[in-house]
Amino acid sequence: MFKLIKRNYVYNEWFWAYVFLAVDLAWSTLFLFYPMIKGVIYSFQDIQLQNISNPHFIGFKNYINVLTDPDWWHSVKISALYTLGVVPMGIIIPLTISLLLAHFRRSIRDFFKAAFYLPGVVSAVVMAMTLKWIFDPMAGFMNWLFSLLGLPTQLWYSGTSEALFTLILMNWLSSHGFNILLYSAALDRIPKSLYEAAEIDAASSWRRFWKITWPLLKPTTLYVLITSVIGSFQAFGGAFFITHGGPMKATEFLNYRIYVTFYQFGQYGIAAAMSVLLMLMVIAVSLLNFKIMGSEVEY
Repeated sequence: MFKLIKRNYVYNEWFWAYVFLAVDLAWSTLFLFYPMIKGVIYSFQDIQLQNISNPHFIGFKNYINVLTDPDWWHSVKISALYTLGVVPMGIIIPLTISLLLAHFRRSIRDFFKAAFYLPGVVSAVVMAMTLKWIFDPMAGFMNWLFSLLGLPTQLWYSGTSEALFTLILMNWLSSHGFNILLYSAALDRIPKSLYEAAEIDAASSWRRFWKITWPLLKPTTLYVLITSVIGSFQAFGGAFFITHGGPMKATEFLNYRIYVTFYQFGQYGIAAAMSVLLMLMVIAVSLLNFKIMGSEVEY
């Protein structure tokens, strides 16, 4: 009798587990997998605003049009430069802050971690508008500070040569809260006995970091690296809310290029082909990062 009750109890646990999983799976199917499949199908069709009700198959013509379009490769270049500017600092800044916070007591660490994470909770629109005011060329805080220090004011996001760096700088100032939490948690998991043994051997602070801290942080660093690369290639908010892809297409990221092609030009098939190419590009770069760093990761 007891075994029968226990078996029924286990069965009920699995039943409710599948019920809750079904909700998430249905959500993912409806809003992730189905649009992804439809996007791949549209990428092989001639579907525009004029013939949206009567699309027809055209093979790889959309992909050929995209890959022979100089504007596409310009957006690839802009996104690659943005990634090179954002990703390294997306590792260095959170790691440095986490290492500094590790020397304070827990209450102070928790306060600063919450403070750094706050921009990630704020709406993207609010964050973009705040940063736009800070870097406003006419009456922004940064130019006021530069004037106070006797430095020449800058055009920031209004200048062709400064706009991309301004968006990179905005990312440096506002996008590290989640990675700080990851690195702080990873640092807490490192056994203190390893540092104590290193101190007995008179190892310097740099040697302790390079031989103990950094190798044991590589799994976290690999995760931060891959998610940062994915996020930087999908950058959109700064170009949409602040620069509108300008000036002179200086900040026309891949995602913004896809948005313009879809919503402004009504070329849905070409926009779908761009999305598929971006997805393949992100997957390729992520696999390359995993191959380069994955072999050195110590779990």
